[in-house]
Amino acid sequence: MEAKTIHTVVREHYGEIARTSGSCGCNSQLYDASLIQDVPNEISGFSLGCGDPITLAKLQPGETVLDLGSGGGLDCFLAAKQVGPSGQVIGVDMTLDMLNKARANAERLKVQNVEFREGYLEALPVAEGSVDVVISNCVINLSPDKPQVFREVFRVLKPGGRVAVSDIVTNGALPEAVQKSMASWGACVAGALDQREYVQGLREAGFVGVQVQPKGQTDQALAALPLGMPFSATITATKPSGAAAEESEVIPLEAVPTQVAPGKLDQLLSQIDALDTFDNGYDLRVQGDPAAIRAMVDELSAAVSCCSPLSFNVVEAADGVHVRIVNNAANQAATSQASGCCN
Repeated sequence: MEAKTIHTVVREHYGEIARTSGSCGCNSQLYDASLIQDVPNEISGFSLGCGDPITLAKLQPGETVLDLGSGGGLDCFLAAKQVGPSGQVIGVDMTLDMLNKARANAERLKVQNVEFREGYLEALPVAEGSVDVVISNCVINLSPDKPQVFREVFRVLKPGGRVAVSDIVTNGALPEAVQKSMASWGACVAGALDQREYVQGLREAGFVGVQVQPKGQTDQALAALPLGMPFSATITATKPSGAAAEESEVIPLEAVPTQVAPGKLDQLLSQIDALDTFDNGYDLRVQGDPAAIRAMVDELSAAVSCCSPLSFNVVEAADGVHVRIVNNAANQAATSQASGCCN
């Protein structure tokens, strides 16, 4: 898919959200209440991210912070409070409607140490070696050229600068049909990198100490299934500060454990031709014999521990066989206590 087409679709998608003050399902519940207690609900509730890069970044007074895909500005405002009057926060976004919203929010909050700039992640309007910390919240996955984004992040960071990002990644390749879906690009799904590619891309750009970690319990369960399922992750890395740092050991990405036969997982993945999301899970449309699909899903279910918040169901419909992966985290505690699991 051409980069220009992806940029256009993503810009139109998020421009409409900015104009209508909508949400993509991720909100202020991503943050600790103490972090957003002084932010009006209309601003704290307008979060299109998938995590909390502010807490992850461990910002210090006086630092210069760059937010990639700053949207309505929430992460910028939270960062501005932590770096204080002696620090600076720069938000970059390619969507004019988002920039207008962020600037209006900054004026309302009377924040003086935040600046919003129009630009692409692949060509950041930021001087070389001028930033202490780069943050981002579910945006890098939207870029059609992630290696270039990683190179740009490396360029603008000072030696010793760090990356603290929340993003959507996968364990295994997404089905080709999903990768080509423009609707899925706007929904933060089709552009998600395999977590190993994410690590490799940052390393090739020059970063050390690269780590990708699933964000929470549900994400840990998804990460353990090499089916190309998108999950939220925290990503950290450091730009070397000198010769000694350049020789430091890179933190390796742990192999993802699984009890499922790789051949069957590969087979199931190859048969997925559509992916959709709903409030608490994923819906995969799978081609093939229903009985064979049920057998593979049964093995998949058995590989997930009894304490996982995920359940797997096979549904036959007019348009094919659907595998529904449901997050049961809300009632997991009650179920675990009743079954005696995890005690």
